[in-house]
Amino acid sequence: MKRMILAAALILAGALSAHADTDIYYDTTGRHRGDDLLHVDTAYCDARYGAPKNGRVTSLAYKRCMASRGWRFQKTKVVHYYTDPNQPGLVCHDIKVFGVIGSSCSNF
Repeated sequence: MKRMILAAALILAGALSAHADTDIYYDTTGRHRGDDLLHVDTAYCDARYGAPKNGRVTSLAYKRCMASRGWRFQKTKVVHYYTDPNQPGLVCHDIKVFGVIGSSCSNF
């Protein structure tokens, strides 16, 4: 019985793994502005409309706010995290280096 409960808990933990969303914007002004100005503009739109939530679609109002500041929404990049089954306490995510898929784990 204990094994069944442990197996169910492990399956549930894997299914509910955490993820982080990163919205990708590009500069529409043609002035090649850097990430520092992008962070200033996202902070402004975060204050007005709230920061976009992980697992949810970025709102149209937020995208319009960014567009008014010279940034166009391109896509949302989702990174899935999971715990290392061999070393509890380590958080891992999949990586791709030179076409080879692997994982990177850390306790940070």
